[in-house]
Amino acid sequence: MHGIFGIFKTVLAMSLIGGCITLLLLIVKPITAKKLPAGWQRFAWLIAIAAMLIPVWKLIPDGYVQQPSYENYSAAEAQPPKDKGGAGVDIIESVPMEYREIHIIGSGSIRLYDALALIWLFGACVFLCIAFGSYFVFLAKKKRHSFRLEHSTVFEGVKAELDIRRNIRVRISADTTSPMLVGTLFPIIYVPQKSMDEAAERMVFRHELTHYKHGDLLLKWLSLFMNAMHWFNPFAYLLAANISEACEVSCDMAVIKNLNEDDRQLYMETILNLLEK
Repeated sequence: MHGIFGIFKTVLAMSLIGGCITLLLLIVKPITAKKLPAGWQRFAWLIAIAAMLIPVWKLIPDGYVQQPSYENYSAAEAQPPKDKGGAGVDIIESVPMEYREIHIIGSGSIRLYDALALIWLFGACVFLCIAFGSYFVFLAKKKRHSFRLEHSTVFEGVKAELDIRRNIRVRISADTTSPMLVGTLFPIIYVPQKSMDEAAERMVFRHELTHYKHGDLLLKWLSLFMNAMHWFNPFAYLLAANISEACEVSCDMAVIKNLNEDDRQLYMETILNLLEK
């Protein structure tokens, strides 16, 4: 139990730090969204995710950090002293919060923080089970309702332009209305089963391959694990939503960066048409 409790205390500290950073970013977002490039927005939210996942204070040498320790706090010390008449003196305030106990009928007692740590661990496991279960069901459904595109000159051309050598498969999906990139280890691009001219097709592939080149899938997996670890913190859900939005905006800005005005117009029209459908 001491191990879970120690992890839980660390998670609470990271949740507080990451929540404060997220709140600050949300407050300044109306300004930074206009003044700073999309890439910087993405980087700022990445810092918040890192704060939620990495206990940076543990990297500081022990000599620079002094923390109270109750590892040797005994049950006897938690008992209130007795006065001369034998009556107990109520000094519950002197017992550290993590060593206070809650009594369970027929099962003895358990320390309050141990109970909270178990609840946190159970919630994180449920969150991950639901997330992974939904993801694998989604992949199975997509594969069942799609077929592989054996060769595409347009796709290979865009890969060459972006200097991507990784083998990335393309599948035509009957139940997909918007293109999507899935699979970190074995990436697949799903595109709708609808007719698109070559120019629009090039824009779709450029968008999805830019997501791949930016490592957005990996970032979203980090966001998922962060969300699972801090499922009790509402700022974790806001952070996950904002990093997803930042990835999309950063991708769009990277795609149109080197396009001429006509191609930019075509790109925006292609994306909007797909989103509307």
